[in-house]
Amino acid sequence: MQTPTSPDERRSFVLKSLRENGRLTTADLASRFDISEDSARRDFRELAAEGLIQRVHGAALPVSSASQPFTSRYKISASTKARLAKLAVAHVQEGQVVLFDGGTTNLAIATLISKTLSFCAITNSPQIATALSEHRSAEIILLGGVFDPRSQMTVGSAVLDAVGRIHADICFTGIHGIDAEHGLTTPYYDEALTKAAMIAAGDTVIAVATKDKVGFRAAHNICGIGSLDLLVAEKHDEIVQQISSIRSTEVRVEQG
Repeated sequence: MQTPTSPDERRSFVLKSLRENGRLTTADLASRFDISEDSARRDFRELAAEGLIQRVHGAALPVSSASQPFTSRYKISASTKARLAKLAVAHVQEGQVVLFDGGTTNLAIATLISKTLSFCAITNSPQIATALSEHRSAEIILLGGVFDPRSQMTVGSAVLDAVGRIHADICFTGIHGIDAEHGLTTPYYDEALTKAAMIAAGDTVIAVATKDKVGFRAAHNICGIGSLDLLVAEKHDEIVQQISSIRSTEVRVEQG
């Protein structure tokens, strides 16, 4: 019989497992420590109450930054986002039409685009439109629709109709999760529809992801991994396996 374990040991295991694998079921936790599934569910409830994990039916997932207010999310990993944004910005060329959906990482990209570059920016994010307002050579088109205060983006049928008329050279898509098997995902249904439409409108689709998004799967699918041309990702030991799996799909990956 296995030696009884303390709740602290199980908590440490849960958090480590989620960092490495992105998902842990109650059955897996119960089997690993020879406890009942009721005890495993109680462990998950306590961790979720402290904001350390997300609970879904029969399993635990890592906490997603998407659940936090926009101003808080903008501060999370700010230096990493700026570093990755520099890599992404290098792909924007003179005279291009560039489609930005919302999100803090895309906002970081917009702020780094040269103010002398002549291009057309189309976005459903008022923050990104404002950030680009000092670019005297840029044409800025803000897509109207229903404003979602949680995501700070416009969504809905008006946005989808407008995007359906666009042909963009580049689409910078914001993501909450990416892995080789499930592709790009987001926790929110309306966002998934909007992002999917924007991706379909772009010749080259680029996503930028900090390590917490790589290997994470959210509730709603945006598109398969094959719709992505380039992933700009954080270089970190925790996501080596996930990055290798994404590379195997022939998606180009740049890390920094």
